[in-house]
Amino acid sequence: MVEFIDVNKSYNRRVIFKNLSFRVAQGRINQIILPQSAGKSTILKMIYGAEKPDSGFVRVFDFNVGDLNYSGILLLRRYLGIIFEDIRLISTMTVKENLQAITKLTKRNLYLSEEIFDILSIGHLLDKYPQELSISEQSLVNIARGVIYNFPLVIADEPLRYLSEHYKRKVIHLFKRLNEKKGITFLIATLNSIDDDFFTIEINNETA
Repeated sequence: MVEFIDVNKSYNRRVIFKNLSFRVAQGRINQIILPQSAGKSTILKMIYGAEKPDSGFVRVFDFNVGDLNYSGILLLRRYLGIIFEDIRLISTMTVKENLQAITKLTKRNLYLSEEIFDILSIGHLLDKYPQELSISEQSLVNIARGVIYNFPLVIADEPLRYLSEHYKRKVIHLFKRLNEKKGITFLIATLNSIDDDFFTIEINNETA
């Protein structure tokens, strides 16, 4: 589903990855554990095309991401749910409108799942605006937006960062439920292991 082959990536002469290689198998909840500033967000950006490798190959589904132009990246993102570390809700839209915002871009049907709303306890927030929500509530909406379209692959950058232990357990339960019920594959970049049931991908990076 996702494969990195001998990927090299540098910023301003600082080597982030050298000959990075790993695979993400379909049908699992995967986690990549890396320390701060070690490139975990860069890995996800190379998967959805916001960054390209300096050399090597990043393959996602049948796409060679490094070769994609803008139209190709838009096509790729029809199959990717993205949970950003920085919460990107549009302040002039209600929660429901934020959830609907990428329908046209992805050409996927919105899946307004009562189960997702119930698990995350956000159903009562649909008509509110982001500025009316706590940081935890905004984070839960951000997470819901990444999974609500039934994307076959969801990638998440520190999705539990702003959550209490209570809400962290809810999100972990949601991920497991969607993986079991819908077959959704997850790839989570994190500083620390999230759950012992998640499959930890060992990073082969020669700069580590």
